[in-house]
Amino acid sequence: MDDALTAITRYLVVKRLAGDTITILAVKEYLVDGLSPSTIGHKYRISKFRVRGYVQRVMDKARNHMIAASIVKRVFPYVMNIDPVILRVSGKYLCLMCNQQLRPEQIEHHIRRKHKGVVQDIVTQIVTNVRRHHRQG
Repeated sequence: MDDALTAITRYLVVKRLAGDTITILAVKEYLVDGLSPSTIGHKYRISKFRVRGYVQRVMDKARNHMIAASIVKRVFPYVMNIDPVILRVSGKYLCLMCNQQLRPEQIEHHIRRKHKGVVQDIVTQIVTNVRRHHRQG
């Protein structure tokens, strides 16, 4: 479960830093709240197939629905407290950490590559907190 915890946390952290809150909410609402892909898709105006894709990426990291749901439930509050680092202005995207202008398809790759130390620090902090609270609970 530890590898899955780190992998899922990293996936969600990159999404949050990129400002992709819809993906995080869709995954949480499917795995934790039990909503259907159709319901989630309608709510966020995305296709149910896109919702399934997001969930599948998380499930691939956990290899088990219950483990994925448990991890997402635990890391969700921490991930949602992260401030995105991508600013969208007039259809353009700017990384607030390095002031680089990006196209939409470059954002997550940029965060993973250029700011991997920041991503790793956040992931480590969240994983440490989750493990600590899991042992105490």
